[in-house]
Amino acid sequence: MQLRFIASPSLQDSNFGMAFLIPWWGYLIIAFLLFIFVYLLRKNINNKKGKLRSSNNGNHPQDPITIQNPPFNVIPGNAQAIGKRAEQQDSFAFSDLNDESFTSEYGVLAILADGMGGMLGGKEASQLAVQTFLHHYLSSSETHHISDKLLSALKEANDSVVQFARQNGMMGNVGTTLIATVVLKDQLYWLSVGDSRIYLKQGEKLTQLTSDHIYAKELDEKAANQEITFEEAANDPQRASLTSFLGLERLEQIDIAKESVPLGKGDAIILCSDGLYGSLTQMEMIEGFCTNSPQDIAENLINLVISKEISNQDNATIALLSIK
Repeated sequence: MQLRFIASPSLQDSNFGMAFLIPWWGYLIIAFLLFIFVYLLRKNINNKKGKLRSSNNGNHPQDPITIQNPPFNVIPGNAQAIGKRAEQQDSFAFSDLNDESFTSEYGVLAILADGMGGMLGGKEASQLAVQTFLHHYLSSSETHHISDKLLSALKEANDSVVQFARQNGMMGNVGTTLIATVVLKDQLYWLSVGDSRIYLKQGEKLTQLTSDHIYAKELDEKAANQEITFEEAANDPQRASLTSFLGLERLEQIDIAKESVPLGKGDAIILCSDGLYGSLTQMEMIEGFCTNSPQDIAENLINLVISKEISNQDNATIALLSIK
């Protein structure tokens, strides 16, 4: 068989050949456009991956709970001891630790209540007050201002305790203290009724933010005005009696922060019942912060209370918020 070679059409006369007529700078433009296309495609893929990662908060049951509350993280700790009492009448709660959308707008809420041990229903009163306060703060949309939300929740909590007393024929014989704090971004808001206390620890300094609503204040004022002697004021058997607590139809004494308190990394907010601060000195409370773990700190302080073996030890409770 004889092979014959057939010449292909001239490049100038074919469509394929036209490609080779593109000037050199045309190839640079094509290469540049391809580069931009690949870059934008990769960027879009990475953005989609980032959105998927951010939708997963990463909190697993075995992980330590950390509340993401920019610019800081807020880490809670808590501990209790029943002391020498027949039942635990202290109650406490934190807002939902995993609700990032709520904490970013309304902050991290901590509440503590101490049922009045000398009255019936102290345990029920403190539990009811904490649960009602927490629910109302989380669900109420009447106001967006933190201080107003705290006051509104307090009113609901007090009404629930008063109603409980009426329903059980114990009006005037049921009561509880209540303190609450909110950490929103780098600001602290707080509220108090009774003699449970809120402390702010900054470095080695411990500052009591609340005032005790007790009869001792009136006695000391009378002594200062020479109506009674200082000895009489100091020895009055009713000196430690509460002058304000949830369970009264009208709450005339309420402590609330007039302005928010600025916070910094390393600060800690302590909510505690009188069973804790009445058993420890402020120096002992500071020394309890010998670890970076808020949970270990809370347990250290309660264990120190227990170790003192005070004969009439009251219920002791601490709820702690550490700023990291």
